[in-house]
Amino acid sequence: MNTKELLAQKIGHCQKIRNELEFSYSWISKEPIDGNWVKELDNDPLKKERVSAFCGRFGKLQDYFSDKLLKTWVEAVGEDVGTAIENFSVAERAGILTIKSEDILYLRKLRNDLTHEYTEDRDLFAEKLRAAIESAEGLFRMLDNLKLYSSKHLGVDTGICDKCNSDPCVCEKPGFPRP
Repeated sequence: MNTKELLAQKIGHCQKIRNELEFSYSWISKEPIDGNWVKELDNDPLKKERVSAFCGRFGKLQDYFSDKLLKTWVEAVGEDVGTAIENFSVAERAGILTIKSEDILYLRKLRNDLTHEYTEDRDLFAEKLRAAIESAEGLFRMLDNLKLYSSKHLGVDTGICDKCNSDPCVCEKPGFPRP
């Protein structure tokens, strides 16, 4: 398997992880999260399970994007794969990142905090959870940017339509204007 085929495969896998996170995000992003809300999780095992799923999926997307997909993308664009921060710098120069490369390390810390601190300090957990919700939107945009770059500049089949730049394509759906 060549680098572009491997990149397409990893983009597809990352998209599956994203879809799972979007499912959790669609619910949790509407919640009024504060310390009292976190306290009430102890009385609602289903909601607690959903929060845990969001945190796990957030961490999984962040990990896979950073540690697997981005390394393959850096190789596909002809750069030397380096440290995480070096790889993010390459992505930043290409316009893929929605935050500065140095700030990407914050996402890793956030993932670790959500995984290991959970609800000991309810207000702090609420703050970190709100930050993860906001950061999830950035992860979605970064994946979209990487997919678009890979499609346009590398010729990788990423599922993005060449006409409407959408995944999935909306060109042929009723009610959507054609480009």
